[in-house]
Amino acid sequence: MNKSPFLNIKTTAETMDILYNCFAPEGGKGRRQEAGEKGAESFPLPRNIETIPLLEANNRVLAQDVYSQEDVPNFNRSTMDGYGLDARDSFGASSNMPAYLNIIGDVFMGEATTLKLSSGEVARIPTGGMLPDGANAVVMIEHSHEIDSKTIEIQKPVAIGENTVCVGQDIKKGNLLFSTGRLLRAYEIGALAAIGQTEVVVYQRLRVGIISTGDEIVPSRILPKPGQVRDISSSLLGSKLLELGAIPEFYGIVQDRVELIRDAITTSVAKNDMVLICGGSSVGTRDLVVDAISSMGKILIHGVAMRPGKPTIIAQIKGKPVIGLPGHPASSTIVFLVLVQPLLACLQNTSLKQWHITAITSRNIPSGSGREDYVRVKIREEDGRYLAEPVFGPSGLISPVFESNGLIKIPIDCEGLDTGQETRVMLI
Repeated sequence: MNKSPFLNIKTTAETMDILYNCFAPEGGKGRRQEAGEKGAESFPLPRNIETIPLLEANNRVLAQDVYSQEDVPNFNRSTMDGYGLDARDSFGASSNMPAYLNIIGDVFMGEATTLKLSSGEVARIPTGGMLPDGANAVVMIEHSHEIDSKTIEIQKPVAIGENTVCVGQDIKKGNLLFSTGRLLRAYEIGALAAIGQTEVVVYQRLRVGIISTGDEIVPSRILPKPGQVRDISSSLLGSKLLELGAIPEFYGIVQDRVELIRDAITTSVAKNDMVLICGGSSVGTRDLVVDAISSMGKILIHGVAMRPGKPTIIAQIKGKPVIGLPGHPASSTIVFLVLVQPLLACLQNTSLKQWHITAITSRNIPSGSGREDYVRVKIREEDGRYLAEPVFGPSGLISPVFESNGLIKIPIDCEGLDTGQETRVMLI
């Protein structure tokens, strides 16, 4: 019986442990044993910082603590249209026995009021208006009635502070607003705008080099001759990297020669935080990526117990992850979704944009034991439930990639799914 040509075959869970522990130890939750067994260095990638305009900071990661330099709000204000008053003047008021108070004026939006209330006095005030001196609550219009321009009856009592916000109640001057490492979403950006920030210091986006290999691969702009195929993977993976907030850098198509592959890897490792190599990870006389990487760094894994994607290479060169993906775009995309995408999210401290639903299989989906099967499916809604229709096809085809919108994982110890079986689906 021939020995398997693949090295260090691992499950996807074991592979992710090694990826996290080698390249993002803080995100690896202390799971360092596997990485230690392989003798790999374990440290996070260096992160440079930059200052960018606030409106360009969506989905970026904060690189320094932010303290508020002012109170928000910076004046006591109303949260309702109504009448500002001393709450004690409303105590005991009801529709049967209203409290009668004097109207002394109006508060106007965008202006600092000079009105001062004495006991038994109110001022008309809009939502967001500044509370006049002597007011500590606002009674809503719905709970009051103006008898004339100078007199109002209050039909419901209010508590001190009701329908108002006070200075610094939202954000206090001098307090820590956001800590380093905070993911900036639209909501955080709104809070930064509230304290007057127009720029923000963030970690630079990770740069990921993409190398395509193979004598049969030609650029997509060229009409392929018989025996040639266009380079699909680099465009597909580059687009996915942009979705994740990373910057793809393309290093073209490299012919099947060890020295050329080594040169491309050397250049891309020097200029990027991570390198993806499309093709050349299988075992064969023309697949030379393993030899090139072995001469430059450490191969942690060659072979993952998944289909498609078994030939995947996980390596470390100068402390950086170098990942060899299958050449077929349908296969490389699944490996990217399952292994690369979570690592990138962890390294960038960004949310992993994966959504899952529960669906019912529309037909039997067979699987072989000893590996995880990842099956593309097309999701449709029928009778108030989701149905998952498998999209089968050879790994060399691109149509299953764009015809599917979901991915099912069949566990390593499962022989498949039956028709009508409930399963978890990753939306892609």
